[in-house]
Amino acid sequence: MAIPLKLLVILWLVSGVSSLAGAPRMPQSTMYMSGTFIQEYLVKDWEDYKWQSEYRYMKELGMTYLIFGSTADSKAHQTWYPTKLRGYRQAKGYKDPVDSCLRNAEKMGIKVFLGLNFNADWWAKAANDPTWLYAQMDEGNRIADELYARYKAKYPKAFHGWYWVWEVDNLNYNQPAQKQTLAKALEINVSHLHRMNRDMPVMLCPFMNYRVGVNANGYRDLWKYVFANTSLGKGDIFCPQDCVGAGGLTLDKLAEWFAALKQAVDSKPGLRFWVDTETFDQTDWTSGTMDRLVQQLRLVRPYVDTAITFAWSHYYSPNNAAAGWQKTWKDYMANRKLDAQPPTEPVNFKILRQGDGSVRVSWLPSSDNIGVCGYDIYRNGTRITRHQSGRETKPTVYVDTSAPVSEPVSYEIQAYDFAGNKSARLGPIQP
Repeated sequence: MAIPLKLLVILWLVSGVSSLAGAPRMPQSTMYMSGTFIQEYLVKDWEDYKWQSEYRYMKELGMTYLIFGSTADSKAHQTWYPTKLRGYRQAKGYKDPVDSCLRNAEKMGIKVFLGLNFNADWWAKAANDPTWLYAQMDEGNRIADELYARYKAKYPKAFHGWYWVWEVDNLNYNQPAQKQTLAKALEINVSHLHRMNRDMPVMLCPFMNYRVGVNANGYRDLWKYVFANTSLGKGDIFCPQDCVGAGGLTLDKLAEWFAALKQAVDSKPGLRFWVDTETFDQTDWTSGTMDRLVQQLRLVRPYVDTAITFAWSHYYSPNNAAAGWQKTWKDYMANRKLDAQPPTEPVNFKILRQGDGSVRVSWLPSSDNIGVCGYDIYRNGTRITRHQSGRETKPTVYVDTSAPVSEPVSYEIQAYDFAGNKSARLGPIQP
């Protein structure tokens, strides 16, 4: 699987809210989410029934916000929607996913934040090329004007706000000139969007990696400066990624960083503080189990107003992943505690060395009260794969093509469910 550039950079370095003004701080007993991101490539050919299905799944869990990634690529000069902008064309293979998203959201009471443009040169140029950066912000204003003209009057309730797509990190923008450039760039968009319609909030979602760049207090100070030098304010949303899925923060670092960032938010009256909770696991690009998700939310809830996810729609929704994720979270919401019953052990566990030197691992399925999510397979005591099912259940077989031929190997297997409960580990056995 190809790893997106943004995630490589990362490695390097409440429920049922009906209006923004009424979004409450998550109470101590509430551990739910109010929305999810969705990316354009996932939905480019979705028909109405698929959108309505997705929104129903969201509403089952009390989610009312959808953040629609970027709407344009200002490097390739293409949009995901039909455009009349000079110098742009609509990307091939797209109908109008923006219209489909908003049309169905209007019917079903979902509030949508539309992302502006993105340019992959951001990662190399943004911190050190102000001319390039300001030009990208100007392009964003052109795109915002077109989006507003095309969709706001048509879908006044659904088209709720704006997502500032550019992701700031704690490695760059720490020198005085870089801070000034960042604040000026952000203000080019924020002031324009506010003039267009001050009732539409602007959301931004920066990230951090505790291993590089400035520490939590240094990052707090960067954002204090940015907030003091932009018109971000009442109703706008500062929504940092929690960076747990991508590995930028570990669970034991969350409170420190979000406590510091809350101090920055508190320096700007009216600015809202949300968290963008990551639902994936970059160590093997699988969906993170619900026990980790619960911990992520609990650790930041003293600081934030509510949580959105990156991204329920991609990693947990029954439209794109196994139905057990949705069932497990619904069970958690109903019972206020996570399922604790582990799956049964796999049976008929067999290992076979094949003619090409690879090792074929096979077994018969486990069972679980809600559902089996997958199987961890270990070679010589070290996990080598997380055999996780998607919408379709994977066959209970795995071929280890990297098994050493010249030394003994042994294998173990362990079933796990969507809540993170694990069966006893079976094995070890040898080929």
